[in-house]
Amino acid sequence: MSTKEARMLRIDDVGWYSAKTVYRHRLVQDGVTKTVFEERVVLFHAANFDEAIAKAEAEANDYCSAVEIAVYLGFVSVYYLPEETVGDGTEIYSSMRDSDLSDKEYLARFHDDGHERCLEID
Repeated sequence: MSTKEARMLRIDDVGWYSAKTVYRHRLVQDGVTKTVFEERVVLFHAANFDEAIAKAEAEANDYCSAVEIAVYLGFVSVYYLPEETVGDGTEIYSSMRDSDLSDKEYLARFHDDGHERCLEID
């Protein structure tokens, strides 16, 4: 989908918006500097996409002030929630990507490359 097509799909309405923002952390462990990237999804009530983006960027800067090693990378992706109320089972973020990768290749490239920090359940 081109940027022009994406803009045509914009919904500017008062309601709930989720915003994904991306950060870089530099950590020193045993004398070695490591880079960790973080994606956060935060919920906002806003009048439209522009206000949701402004709120997300303000919150991103607040987050970086509180977490001194975090650097906001200037990426924000906003998702409009058509539901009036948010609760159990509400989809708060969705991202779609065109790809010729197989299922396994797609997951390995974008979601499970072995470097994620996640809880493994036996």
